[in-house]
Amino acid sequence: MRYVCIHGHFYQPPRENPWTEQVPAQPSAAPFHDWNQRIAAECYRPNAENYERISFNFGPTLLRWFETEQPDLLHTVVQADRSARLRFGGHGPALAQAWGHAILPLCAARDRHTQVLWGLKEFAYRFGRQAEGFWLPETAVDTPTLETLSLYGVSFTVLSPYQAAAVRPHDGAWTQVHGGSIDPRRPYWVRLPSGRRIAIFFFDGPLSAAIAFAGLLESGAALAGRLKAAFSADPAPQLVHVATDGETYGHHHPGGERALARALALFEADAEVRLTCYGEFLERHPPTQEVRIVERSSWSCSHGLGRWSRHCGCAASETTEQHWRGPLRKAITGLRQATEGPWQTRVSRWLNDPWAARDDWILVLLDPSSLRYERFLARHARTDLSPPERRELAQLFELQQRLIQSDTSCAWFFEDLARIETIQVLQYAARAIELGERLLGLELEGPFVDTLAQARSNDPKEGDGRAVWRKARQQDIGLRGS
Repeated sequence: MRYVCIHGHFYQPPRENPWTEQVPAQPSAAPFHDWNQRIAAECYRPNAENYERISFNFGPTLLRWFETEQPDLLHTVVQADRSARLRFGGHGPALAQAWGHAILPLCAARDRHTQVLWGLKEFAYRFGRQAEGFWLPETAVDTPTLETLSLYGVSFTVLSPYQAAAVRPHDGAWTQVHGGSIDPRRPYWVRLPSGRRIAIFFFDGPLSAAIAFAGLLESGAALAGRLKAAFSADPAPQLVHVATDGETYGHHHPGGERALARALALFEADAEVRLTCYGEFLERHPPTQEVRIVERSSWSCSHGLGRWSRHCGCAASETTEQHWRGPLRKAITGLRQATEGPWQTRVSRWLNDPWAARDDWILVLLDPSSLRYERFLARHARTDLSPPERRELAQLFELQQRLIQSDTSCAWFFEDLARIETIQVLQYAARAIELGERLLGLELEGPFVDTLAQARSNDPKEGDGRAVWRKARQQDIGLRGS
């Protein structure tokens, strides 16, 4: 009746050139070509034997990099999920993730649905099964986001204990659990306005923090001991579970993957404790209590969602300010809104439902063969398209892809406007602007840069958003010419 689950959120900010889909050299990752290669060597490969004994999610863009650059590593991850189903009563340990790692409560409703659907469809393509669970980027959540997950058949998600507001037994009185005081050793139902419900697992906050920041990975025996000590004397079924960035095991903490492997081996030899994954535990021991979430909350911002929209005080550096986040958010949102109507009008000439087609476009991205494109057109086109029309339609969907990628949360997460993560998102925006101006006849760059110019870097040498945009555009020209 005592279970342990260790979840790793494996993800890297996107790094590819939007014009060539190749990752350029990153000198800061030396002696490796880029940070994907370096972290693969330090973390993703060393954890190969751990995946089938833990819970995990991999960002879709990272799996795509595996597919093109290290396909054997993709095979390892997929095979781990398949093998683990024998261990965990038919339930795989892999969870799906929003495709573009956007903060879903900050997305427009249509974009939130596409982010979820693309994540689920890519998961099914990679792992050969439907996802039971879904990892929300930064665990950012609100009721509309949970409604979207439930609508598309997701059974559960994982949140921080600080995202729980109140609990109650079925139809009983509500008890406040603010400040992380919820019991994380059981799952809870969230009853949604639609009448559906979704299960929530709240990970053990102090234990997760000790793994990530307090040196608990120095010893596998100590890790196993701390996890086992978290059980209570209650004879009811209990799940002790933690969640951290997957890169904790080997990259952030060298040798952490060995400590994890040792702890897992100790649990496998322990007759009192059973390793599990969330799907298996949910089937065996469904919730008996309900929970209310803290709306528009996340695991990495104590101010709700401020880290991705304003100067809230959360940053990697305590000596910087982040007023630049607001103009960046406004510029990206304005670009999407400016293209939305003209894009729909243009695509409607050829397709019955442009937005339903966008939800299916991920299948063409995953398999860009002519046969897959033919199937896509057979499903969505209202008429036969000429070869030039087919090329234009593909570029119009690339415009949507780049807009979706422009919402990647990493652009706002760190301490400065001029960091590589923000430059990456500006490159996505640049490609979207290029396509929108050429295909839709819109003036997009001027309004975008005027808004971005309201932002300022913390480095006086970098200047304001206009200067950072010029720097990004210069890099774009170099990328396209390389």
